[in-house]
Amino acid sequence: MKKLFIGLSLSFVSLLSYAESDLSKKLDSVNIPSDKVTPLLSTTDLYAVNARYSSLYRRHEITVLGGNNFTADSHMENRQVGGTYRFHINDDWSIGYKYSEYENKLSGAGKKLFNDQQLLPDTDYATKSTEGFVNYNTIYGKLRLTKKQIVYFDQYIALGYGEIALANGATQMYTADLGFSFWLGKNFSTRIGLKNELYRQSKRNGPENVHNAMGYLEFGYLFGGKTI
Repeated sequence: MKKLFIGLSLSFVSLLSYAESDLSKKLDSVNIPSDKVTPLLSTTDLYAVNARYSSLYRRHEITVLGGNNFTADSHMENRQVGGTYRFHINDDWSIGYKYSEYENKLSGAGKKLFNDQQLLPDTDYATKSTEGFVNYNTIYGKLRLTKKQIVYFDQYIALGYGEIALANGATQMYTADLGFSFWLGKNFSTRIGLKNELYRQSKRNGPENVHNAMGYLEFGYLFGGKTI
């Protein structure tokens, strides 16, 4: 009986040793050597999935904006206020309509010219404009402000066409817009960007091409939509 017990004990210990040895071999087989990580990853497709926090699908967005013209005539200061409506077709594409009014006043150089020589700048200044545009979101991402607060954003481009009213009459206008939209929660938005306005103005020496580089800031509200 004693010999049987000893035999069974030795058999059990032998089985445990074999199991441990087999487990070690299996672990070694899946262990990746440090010098083999790069080649291994190079043969594997890796994808980063960043789901949108709040869908833009069929949503409406209304914003108010303020802008400043960084390429205005040196004798003039030109600013802009207005409003925009956007319809988001999906998370990437949207169409919209924008109405703007312009504030024009003499700069320091313009005031000096008028005070010294009683002359005003020869410029066909803008008073208001309307435009339709198409917008495309190129990059979607997020910014972590704190451990618990994240802001989501899109980088976008937009092309538009419209009409701008000048002191000497209205003319057609083309626009090219580049900016960032920040989504605050599911209903609020902030946009910052640079819109290029291209048109022709009338001057004493004849027509002249104009390029307004309008830096702007927008605050908006999103509503409607459908979950897909």
